Amino acid sequence: MATQAQTPSLNVSLTPIKPALRSGTHEPLQVLARIQAPHSTNLPRVPLSIAIVIDRSGSMAGDKLRAAKDCTQALIQQLQDDDEVSVVTYDTEVDVVLPLTAAADAKTRMGHLLSQFDTGGSTDLHAGWLTGAHQLSAQQRSGRVSRVILLSDGQANHGIVNIDTICEQVKQLAQAGVTTSTVGIGLGFNEELMTAMATAGAGNAMYGDSAQDLAEPFEAEIGLLSHLAWSQVRVRMGSASSRWKMLNDYPSAGDQIWQLPDIANASEAWICFSAPMDSVLRAQQRSQRQQALHITVEALDGNGQSHTFTCSLANLPVIDDAAWQSMAADALVQRRVVELRAAELQRQARAAVQQRQWHTVELLLREIEALAAENPWVQQVVVQMRDLLARRDHQRMEKEILYSAARMSRRLTEVDEAAYLDVHAESEKAAYLRKKTYQGRNTR
Repeated sequence: MATQAQTPSLNVSLTPIKPALRSGTHEPLQVLARIQAPHSTNLPRVPLSIAIVIDRSGSMAGDKLRAAKDCTQALIQQLQDDDEVSVVTYDTEVDVVLPLTAAADAKTRMGHLLSQFDTGGSTDLHAGWLTGAHQLSAQQRSGRVSRVILLSDGQANHGIVNIDTICEQVKQLAQAGVTTSTVGIGLGFNEELMTAMATAGAGNAMYGDSAQDLAEPFEAEIGLLSHLAWSQVRVRMGSASSRWKMLNDYPSAGDQIWQLPDIANASEAWICFSAPMDSVLRAQQRSQRQQALHITVEALDGNGQSHTFTCSLANLPVIDDAAWQSMAADALVQRRVVELRAAELQRQARAAVQQRQWHTVELLLREIEALAAENPWVQQVVVQMRDLLARRDHQRMEKEILYSAARMSRRLTEVDEAAYLDVHAESEKAAYLRKKTYQGRNTR
């Protein structure tokens, strides 16, 4: 049973895992909120302001730097004339290779500019990112999407290096409209910092296992930005019960408010809530006016105009244990709950990998396998994890687990995503919608 509120351009719905409450139990009721941008053939493209921030420290020498330059050049060539781009490079020092410039001009200049720098020095990642963000914030205007795309292959070892300090600044700029995506490359970068920055920055965390795998993250990012329908998406939860909790990995934007990903045309952002069924029942009984769960979605359209959408969960009937057991669960809600639980177990497995507790890792992978008996995507992810486990490849496994968990917890999906997994079909989708089984490798 889904309760739905519709507008011509954004649909918001709340669907419980079963359309009832089980009497006399503290077990959780999961509810899926779906925020959809239906397919539109005449959606105006939002102008982009992008700052590409490239690590040029010594470890980037060779194939990595060549791949970074090639991907930067390819991204800029896909921009439209009313877009803007800046390019910043950093090692111990930071250089603005290209101040924020109209894309038409940048296309003619970038080949020469990219050839002018090489590698050397340490990694002042924070200063590089901040310089790129300032390129955008200094000239930020309504009706544009401003995004920093940060690339690094190494550890932040110069300037500000504390993750919490960096992420607090990233979060503040995201709330002001300058978001951040991160792209790691190779085995040496700090995946905890890079994923945390993307989470705080309301952007995407991506990586390439090798220089040859770097193109797909850039493809995904420019594809998403070029098809945006809604940005600065926030969900506020209201409830007659205080026992609801959010299950995803979204950053907080205030009390009971979360920042969700920007939503592309014909795609869906989603968020799961959970509360004990007895508390939901009590909330329904004592409140005739306030529903057990209510959400408010705020978002900016392509013109930078703010819109508000609301949706409430209808009061649910109460049934006994036998009726509950015989009632079928909503397949999509169940699939999302499984993915969130798999993400949680993967984070536990990563901690075990860091301690080289291989038996614990094996047990956790078995638990994910059992959980995902009817989720082909999660099953195939476990296959990849088992290969890394067999080789005791702890560096790749730590990165792959963290990025896989992040993807399962806060990814955009198709509006009507199929339950089955067809690897060939996935490779034909827009890169930002693919259910990759190995996050760090190309799907083609």
